[in-house]
Amino acid sequence: MSSFIAHFRSTDHTEQSVSEHLQNVSRLAALHASKIGLAPAGELIGLLHDFGKYSGIFQNYLKSAEGIVDADADEFVDAHEFKGKIDHSTAGAQYVWRQLSQTGGVGLYAGQMLALCIASHHSGLIDCLSGAAANFGEDIFTRRMQKAVAKTHLDEVIQVADAGVLARAAELLGDPRLPDCIKLLASRIVAANRNRTIPMQQQLGLMVRFLFSCLIDAD
Repeated sequence: MSSFIAHFRSTDHTEQSVSEHLQNVSRLAALHASKIGLAPAGELIGLLHDFGKYSGIFQNYLKSAEGIVDADADEFVDAHEFKGKIDHSTAGAQYVWRQLSQTGGVGLYAGQMLALCIASHHSGLIDCLSGAAANFGEDIFTRRMQKAVAKTHLDEVIQVADAGVLARAAELLGDPRLPDCIKLLASRIVAANRNRTIPMQQQLGLMVRFLFSCLIDAD
């Protein structure tokens, strides 16, 4: 049995490890994203989308829900109480944002774009700014990226995640081809829409939505 489980099929008791799931999704997301030249971006968001599943609380929840741990074990939790309440999507988004936002320039834009896709993969693509009357203009994205690590479990998962996942994530985050592919496509979109009535920001937003769709389909 894997120490870190991403999914469990109760019909035949088949487990999928977090590492296997992340690597499978990263390959598919990269393949889909390659159609518009964003393979490195697709691979990265696929690799880190469920990064938070390495957390102890998520593992305890899943193993309790599936009967993998005994009800008398210290790790056992009330699965009904925790269902839908454990954040396992923000950790990967925070990890990407921490790394790329420090580079400035296109890295800042790339970091926000990729973090948005990861953070949103269970909710639909979130807004960066609130459009609600009660908190119009509130910076939702920054609030999400600054969510307490005690709730996102980022520091914990960095310590326990599979070495192969961390190594590949580091390679992708340090590869100049990652921001370069985003910059190239964005510049083409800007050039193609310079004299059109449709705002180019909308077209850039569609690029993000395409990448988000690559992740959802791969997952």
